[in-house]
Amino acid sequence: MLLQFHHETQRPLDPGCLLPQDAERSADQPGRAVVDFPVAAVLPAGGSGERMGLTTPKQFCSIFNRPLISYTIQAFERLPWIVMVVVVVAKDNHDLMLNIVRKFNHTKVKVVHGGTTRHRSIYNGLQAFSDSTDSSTPKPKVVIIHDAVRPFVEEDLLLKITLAAKEQGASGAIRPLVSTVIATTSESYLDHSLERAKYRASEMPQGFLYDIIFQAYQRQKKVTHEDLNPHEGE
Repeated sequence: MLLQFHHETQRPLDPGCLLPQDAERSADQPGRAVVDFPVAAVLPAGGSGERMGLTTPKQFCSIFNRPLISYTIQAFERLPWIVMVVVVVAKDNHDLMLNIVRKFNHTKVKVVHGGTTRHRSIYNGLQAFSDSTDSSTPKPKVVIIHDAVRPFVEEDLLLKITLAAKEQGASGAIRPLVSTVIATTSESYLDHSLERAKYRASEMPQGFLYDIIFQAYQRQKKVTHEDLNPHEGE
């Protein structure tokens, strides 16, 4: 299921499939529409695997003699309308990631260093497109952010998210809630259960107009920096 946000009103539109004009453009190619603008992906892959108790971060764990992250990259690289995949890794894993890129012939990948948090790592990935002097990483119209450890992403979903992001500014995958979600009191007693029909779980991938998401991260970075350094400039 797809959720679309209008970048001006911040109001979610009804979840659905392709927008009407996109459906018309793709009538001669069922399930597909022409993407005539540059699209890129950012894959944050700086996790350490601590939550799973692994000595090797799960994105680098091998499945059939191939690291998991390579399958995720392939899911994006195989699409001709995606021009670049930026993979964000911890500094200690930079050489390992470059070796994976070479070994499995990934041709659309740029590897950059991550930050201390996932938020900062995504910002670093977005920054890779902001250097106008680097012709190898052109600025995209739409950027897709996806988890590096989730390789099972279909082209149809990526296409819908991309087209919705171009039209509305932002979009993302959602699914109905299955588990019961409760609210508790300050003493950890049950207060009430949420009505599941009114809520959805937000998932990856998510798509954005590049200028919108990059500016949002820049503003957030500035606010965080000022909060940590309240007397700077005085």
